[in-house]
Amino acid sequence: MARRLAILVLAVGVLAAVPSANAAYPVPYAQQGGDGLLSKDGTIQFLAVSGVGHTTTVVTATKRSDGSTVNTLTIDGSFGIPQLTYKGPSGGLFRDGSALVLASVGFPETSRFLVVGTQDLAVRQQIALKGLFGFDALSPDGSKMYLIQHTTTEDLQHYVVRAYDLNADTLLPGRVADRTQKNWVMQGWPVSRTESADGRWAYTLYANPGGYPFIHALDSVNGVAHCVGIPWSSVDRQQQALYGFKLRMKGRQLVVARGSGVTYRFVDTSNWKVSKPGS
Repeated sequence: MARRLAILVLAVGVLAAVPSANAAYPVPYAQQGGDGLLSKDGTIQFLAVSGVGHTTTVVTATKRSDGSTVNTLTIDGSFGIPQLTYKGPSGGLFRDGSALVLASVGFPETSRFLVVGTQDLAVRQQIALKGLFGFDALSPDGSKMYLIQHTTTEDLQHYVVRAYDLNADTLLPGRVADRTQKNWVMQGWPVSRTESADGRWAYTLYANPGGYPFIHALDSVNGVAHCVGIPWSSVDRQQQALYGFKLRMKGRQLVVARGSGVTYRFVDTSNWKVSKPGS
């Protein structure tokens, strides 16, 4: 207990040093309250909040038009809506809108995930994994769930990406990595997320204090990834300015934009070439 408390105190200290890190830690994390998750058509808001006595979680589906409750689910334990970066977006909605993923809150010794139907809030699948895992992405057909695994609670900045086969109900062996860059170490803090139009690729911009920022490109169909380093001034080694940056798609290009909206870099997703605006 004392060790976990010390880790939590350290986490709070880290958050205080990060401008945009105003939520739970580490990322990705599961949030109770907040903005929740919207249905595919944007008409329903799904929200998870702590129940009476903090031993249960209440999940609600509410109409955005008038705030009326459509469905309610009460489950044992603490679960929340996955948050993909410190400032969002929320994640976990299946591409066809039929279900969503809830994840356990906090620093559990066993991480738990629930797959819940969006129409009736019925629990379709329960998953328990020993260790600290966070939700990262879903494949377009909903057959695979990708997870961030923190291999030790003593160093939450380092992690690996894992794949879970939802059909076989099993964690797949090995890690999802860039096969062309075997020495690349996954570390840092996710600051922005976008995806390809077909939902196949999940692109995450990471701050990497002391190193170079990078984009983690996850192919959720084939279960492989590619890491693209982004040039950065050595003057801002803590990369404070990066926490306001945003990723967006423009055709086959990824746009890395400053907080002001001005483009910082382009990344061609066909060959991963990084270029400056106007070059």
